[in-house]
Amino acid sequence: MNKKSKKLVSIILTSYNEEKNIGRTIKDCQKLRKFFPIEIIVVDAASKDKTIEIAKKMRVDKIIRFPFKRGKGADFWAGGLLATGDYIIQIDTDHQFQPHEIPLFVDALDKGADVVIGTRFQGEGKIEKGSVSFRNLFGNWAMSFATSLACGRKITDVMAGFKGFRKEAFLTLDLRERHFEYEAETVVKAVKMDMNLVQIPITYTKRVGGASGIRALQDGFNVLKAVTKVYFSDLPKFHTLSLKSFSKHKSHS
Repeated sequence: MNKKSKKLVSIILTSYNEEKNIGRTIKDCQKLRKFFPIEIIVVDAASKDKTIEIAKKMRVDKIIRFPFKRGKGADFWAGGLLATGDYIIQIDTDHQFQPHEIPLFVDALDKGADVVIGTRFQGEGKIEKGSVSFRNLFGNWAMSFATSLACGRKITDVMAGFKGFRKEAFLTLDLRERHFEYEAETVVKAVKMDMNLVQIPITYTKRVGGASGIRALQDGFNVLKAVTKVYFSDLPKFHTLSLKSFSKHKSHS
C-alpha cells in the first residue's frame, strides 16, 4: 500500500437519509489525511433526516444539497465535476464498504490504472454474513455477467459502489445514466475506450441503520438497457484523446 501519495484525492459521498452511517463514514475518511491530501464532498438527495447536519458538523470540504431526488448516478457526476482532486473516489455512505481500503485504490491509480473498481467476489474480497440478500446477490451476478459479455472480459462485481478514477478518465467517461445503472455504464465505457481498468478485492459489512435504495427488478432491467446502449455506441479511445489533449496544450504553451 502506497502511504506517500502526494496526489489530492477527492472522496465523493452520495447520501440519502444516512444519519446513522454518514458520521462513521466521514470520520474514517478523515483518518486518511495521514496517507495523502484529501477533500470530502457530500452530495445529498434531499435527505429528510439529520444527514446534512452531521456532515456540516464534521466539517466536510464541500456539500451539494439538491431539493429533490435525482438519482445516485446524477449526484455522483455532480460531485465529481466539483472535485478538484487528481483522483476521484466513489464510496457509498452507508459504511458497508470500508473507507480504510481507499488507499488500495489510490495505490492502483498511482501505478497507472485509469479506473479502479472494487470487487467483493474476487481474490481476497470479503463479505460479512448477512450483509447481502440472496435476491441482490443473484441480481448483481446477473448484471455482472451481462457487463462481462459487453466488455469481453470478466467483471465480477459491477454494482459495487466503491470505485476510483483518474480525474481525466472520469471526465472522459461523461456519465449519463442518472440512477444505479451508471455503475455498469462506467465499466463498459471504460473498457470500450481502452482505459486501464483494474479490479481489486474489497470488504463488505452489514448495514447498521437506514435502508438500501436498490430495487432489484427495476434496477436490473435499467442496467441491462444501459449496458446495451453503451455496447452499441461509438466511443473514442481514451489514450488517443489524452494524447491529442496534451499536444494541443503543448502547442499553446
